[in-house]
Amino acid sequence: MSVEVISAVFKRYPRGGGEMLLALALADHARSDGTHIFPKIKDLAEKTRQSDRSVQYQLRNMESTGWLQKVSSGNGGRSTSTSYRISPEWLAGAELTELQPTGDATEKGANGDTKGCNLEQKRVQPIAPAYNRHKPSVNRQITAKARARTTAGFDPLSIELPDWLEAETWAMWVKYRAAAKKPITEDAARLQLGKLTKFRGEGHDARLVIEAAIENSWQGLYPAKDGSTLAKPKSSGMRWWAQAGFDTEGDALNAGCHGANYRQFHGGCRQEVATT
Repeated sequence: MSVEVISAVFKRYPRGGGEMLLALALADHARSDGTHIFPKIKDLAEKTRQSDRSVQYQLRNMESTGWLQKVSSGNGGRSTSTSYRISPEWLAGAELTELQPTGDATEKGANGDTKGCNLEQKRVQPIAPAYNRHKPSVNRQITAKARARTTAGFDPLSIELPDWLEAETWAMWVKYRAAAKKPITEDAARLQLGKLTKFRGEGHDARLVIEAAIENSWQGLYPAKDGSTLAKPKSSGMRWWAQAGFDTEGDALNAGCHGANYRQFHGGCRQEVATT
């Protein structure tokens, strides 16, 4: 995984929706120079929560713009992989409109000859069987555009981090939320950093908090207790902080009330335990 390539995709990749998630997944496989990308269609589909057909269509679209370059070809099946690289010109700062589709990037041997078939032959080889080809539905296009509008203009990786929070740890959380189709907004990023700061003040390790959230498929951050993960508060008819007698979650947290001890509070006050 290259944090630099992932950050570049967050900042500069112009398209949203499923294609943005696919670009992030490819960047996750890449080395820092954009090479060494050979995931299977099945793995990309599972990682981006899309169908095989959607992934294949988006890969062809990325190749047509020149952003993604094919190094060697598989047979187009679900369980086989093709080797790619991200355009070095794009990584160096060029925009998509400045790139030229190159077809398959050829590899040279010791004598300078290229391996495999020539460009003319490769252009007629299908990436996937014909029955897998399709165009996205109108509803999917509308959803992708709406999602792009809500996340455009903010890169969670560009936000200023506290000195004690490693950039790699934060990038792991950002990537997880993006893969879950829950990209972090600017307001959410600031609130989550505030939570991590509070948890740190209570003696919790930020990396363990983030790893626990990812492991349990949570969308929010919760503290750890005695080095282990707290169970996420179960939902009932009333929020846990409301059951404890607080008007807002922030009021509850300020009073030391959280999802693990809210039953010790009543009417917004901690109940003293009688001792004998």
